[in-house]
Amino acid sequence: MTGEPGQYPYDAGLHPGGYSTKKWTMRQLAGMHTATSTNERFHYLLGLGETGLSLAFDLPTQLGLDPDDPQAFGEVGRTGVSISTVDDLAAVFAGIPLDKVSVSFTINATAPMLLAMWLVVAEESGVDVASLRGTLQNEMLKEFLARKAYVYDLDTSVRYTLDVIEYCTRALPGVNPISISGGHVREAGASRSLEVACALANVDEYLAGLVARGLSVDDVARRFSFIFGTHMELIAEAVKFRVARRAYAERMRERWGATDPRAMKMRIQVNTFGSALTYQEPLNNVARTTIQAIAAVLGGVQSLHVCSFDEAHQTPGPLGARIALRTQQILAHETDLARYVDPLGGSRVVEALASEIAAEVEEWLRRIGERGGMAACIRSGWLEREVEELAYADSGPVVGVGDALRSDSEQRLLDAERHASDDAQSRVVRRGECADELARLRADVAAQRNVLPALIAAVRARASIGQLRAAMTPADPEPAGARAGLSRQEAR
Repeated sequence: MTGEPGQYPYDAGLHPGGYSTKKWTMRQLAGMHTATSTNERFHYLLGLGETGLSLAFDLPTQLGLDPDDPQAFGEVGRTGVSISTVDDLAAVFAGIPLDKVSVSFTINATAPMLLAMWLVVAEESGVDVASLRGTLQNEMLKEFLARKAYVYDLDTSVRYTLDVIEYCTRALPGVNPISISGGHVREAGASRSLEVACALANVDEYLAGLVARGLSVDDVARRFSFIFGTHMELIAEAVKFRVARRAYAERMRERWGATDPRAMKMRIQVNTFGSALTYQEPLNNVARTTIQAIAAVLGGVQSLHVCSFDEAHQTPGPLGARIALRTQQILAHETDLARYVDPLGGSRVVEALASEIAAEVEEWLRRIGERGGMAACIRSGWLEREVEELAYADSGPVVGVGDALRSDSEQRLLDAERHASDDAQSRVVRRGECADELARLRADVAAQRNVLPALIAAVRARASIGQLRAAMTPADPEPAGARAGLSRQEAR
C-alpha cells in the first residue's frame, strides 16, 4: 500500500508538494585536470544554471599521493582535479561564494583531508565555516566492497569515516558528512535489490560505531544522504527509490529507535550509470542518460547528476557537460514531470514491482545479517563473490556496440586527455614548514583521538596530501570502536 507524500514511511516522497514546491538539485560532477581548469568549468556550469557543484578528484588525490610521487605517474589529472595542498583547493573555488553554493565532494579515503582543506579555504577567504553547505561522500565500506580505492586497513578506514561524521555533527550544521552508497556496488554488477540492501547494511555499521561514540541516532542520521544510480529499466528503477525510502524509514524507527522524522527520511542523490554508456556511437548515450534521469525524477530523488555523452571517452568536454545539464533543465521546465506529486502512486504495476523488490532487499539483508553484517561480509569475501556472479550474468548495453573501432575524432579526445595529464604531472608541490603540526597529527592517530582538529592545523600550515597520508598511517591499527571521543570544544 502506497503511503502519502511527505508522511512516514515516505515511499511516496519526502515532501507533501513534491517537485511542485522544490525542484531537485541539478549537480553535475566536474573535476578537470588542474585547479584552474576545474574553476573555469565550475563558472561555466553555474553560468548555465547549475544549482550545486560536485567535485571529482583524480586517482592520486583519492589515494593521498602528491602529483610528484612516483606512484602517481600517469594518473595525475586524468579522472578529475589534482589536489595536493589547500592552495590547490582555493584555486578550484576562486571567485565562487562558498557560503552561497552547495558543494559535493566525491572523495572517500582522503575525505578527512579534503574536509580540512575546505574549512581552511573558507576560513582564509573570510567565510564562516558554519555557513558551509554540501556533502562528503566519505563512504569506505563501499570502497572495500566495490571501488577498492582505499589507503588504510578496514578498521582504520571506518574510524576516519566516523571521525568526519562526528566532527561535522558537532561543528558543521550545513554539511552532510557521508553519502551512503548502494550505487557503486550496482556499477560493479549487483542487482538493484542488492544495491538497496548494501546501502541499508552500511547504515547499520556506521550507526553502531557512532552510537558507541556517544552520539544519538537522531542527531547523526538526519545528516545522512545516499547515493544510488539509475539503469535502463525506467519503471523498475523509479520504484527502487520508493522501496529504499520505505525500508530505510521502517528500519530507522523500528531497529534504531529514531524519533526525529528527519532521521527517517532517505535523501537521495542519483548518478546516471556510467556502466550504461558506450564509447561506440557515443551520441546514443544522450538517449540512455535521459531515460535514466526520468527514472530518477519519477522516483522522487533530491539531487541528480546526468552523465555526459562523451564520458566513456574522457572527462566530459564543454558540449557534453552542457547537454547533460540541459537534459535536467528540460525535464524540469519543459515537461510535466515536476508538476504532479507522486505520479506513480496507485499503479498496480508499481505496487507489484515494489513488493517484488522489497522482498528481495529483505532477503539480502537477512543473508548479510546472518553473516555478521557488512564489515564481516567484506572480510570474508562472500559478498564480493555474490556481486561477481551477478556481474557475469549481466550483458550490459547492446545497441550500437557492434563496431568496436575508435574513430579518429575519438582517438583525438583520448590523446588530449593524456596531454592534459602530462601537464598536470609536472606541477611542483610547494609544501609548508609543518613538522610540529604533523607530529601532533601522528600523536592523535596513535591516541585514537578524532583527527580533524590536528588535520586542520596541518592543512593550515600547508602540509601536502602525501604528508597527511603518511602521518595518518597508524603504527598498530586497532578496531574502529576503540578510541577517545571528540569534545564539542575540540570540534569548534
